[in-house]
Amino acid sequence: MKNLKVGIGHSNCVETATRDALKGQKNPTFILTFFSSIFDPNEIYFRIRSIVGKNVPIIGNSTAGEISNVQGDCETHSIVVMSIESPFINVGVGVGKNLSHHPYQAAEEALKEAYKSLDENKRLTTMNLLQSAFIKKSTFDLLKTKLFVNVLLFDGLSAREEDFLRGLTRHLGKETVLVGGSAGDDLKFNKTYLIANGVYSDATVLMAMNTYLKVGTAMGHPYYPTYKGALVTSSKGRVVYELDGKPASEVLKDLLNVDKLTPEVFAKYTIGLKSTDIFNEYVIKSPMYASEDGSVAFYAEIPKGAFLTIMKTDEEYLIKSLRKTLHDAIRDAGSPKKIGALIIFNCILRYLLKCDYKTKDLDIIKDILGEDIPIIGFNTYGEQGRTLGGSLGHYNQTSTILLIGDELINE
Repeated sequence: MKNLKVGIGHSNCVETATRDALKGQKNPTFILTFFSSIFDPNEIYFRIRSIVGKNVPIIGNSTAGEISNVQGDCETHSIVVMSIESPFINVGVGVGKNLSHHPYQAAEEALKEAYKSLDENKRLTTMNLLQSAFIKKSTFDLLKTKLFVNVLLFDGLSAREEDFLRGLTRHLGKETVLVGGSAGDDLKFNKTYLIANGVYSDATVLMAMNTYLKVGTAMGHPYYPTYKGALVTSSKGRVVYELDGKPASEVLKDLLNVDKLTPEVFAKYTIGLKSTDIFNEYVIKSPMYASEDGSVAFYAEIPKGAFLTIMKTDEEYLIKSLRKTLHDAIRDAGSPKKIGALIIFNCILRYLLKCDYKTKDLDIIKDILGEDIPIIGFNTYGEQGRTLGGSLGHYNQTSTILLIGDELINE
């Protein structure tokens, strides 16, 4: 019996994408789908459900661009479907509703529902596999074992990702694996959609995955720090009112030496906050726009007292950073000899940046993982993951990655 079968379909027709993904599979464990907002999400869900049957979990969302190894690079106005079949993966799916008004309640609701359905879908005896792993492998080799992975998909227009994550951490251990991205709508900023055995908006989907395959996660961004920055002296949520005691927009203009703060400026020069863990890496919090009152709205929370560092990039560093992120994910999975699948949550702003430099992520990925590795992903309105030091957050202009090895933890 094979450890893992993965199929990919990418088309402007949901039936074609789904049937391509299912080739060679009899009983898929779960289906992932990412799709353009030009399609009716209810129609997409209905069509996939009619093909895979009533018992297969289906999750996904609308995007700002669809990614797969089937196409040469990211596509728009398309549908991508990944089908995963494995006797060594169980999944449970939960939905947290009314996210914009009750994010803490949504977190508890999604978590309880996901793990309740995971209990109902148990197909393996954890103890037997762990016993085998401890017999065959040294304890040191098992340090990177992850029995549970939580994949999150958010309504990308809710602006409540941080509150949801705070609610989630009330119930999860600090080392629990979390990775995901926020749904998009092709930069219309009107409405995003989520699929979780049904269709939702203003919600979060949580897929709890219990697996005995080697899995790893990583996140990275293509920016490095300059020596310029300012202290946040007044802010609330995702709006910064003052930097160094002055209107935030005026300080940013001076730091960037520009007359006007535009999306193009923010794509080239973004904002970094240094993490306080042992790695001291920078995480990205992207500015959205400047207001007439001198404040600057961001795509993520900016706390008062934070020091904002101006970040920049170049083509060489853009490529180098993605290569490092991929190697981090492989190492986090325990360096399996065979990779089974890659799931990418890639910020739309990072995508626009790489287009400006005319680099292709898929070429970089295939150079490291090989030509035939199944890849699925989408351009997001924000990414969720942990820093190297374990800090959980909602970030921008970043890629977060889930890598699934085609290798058991006892191998």
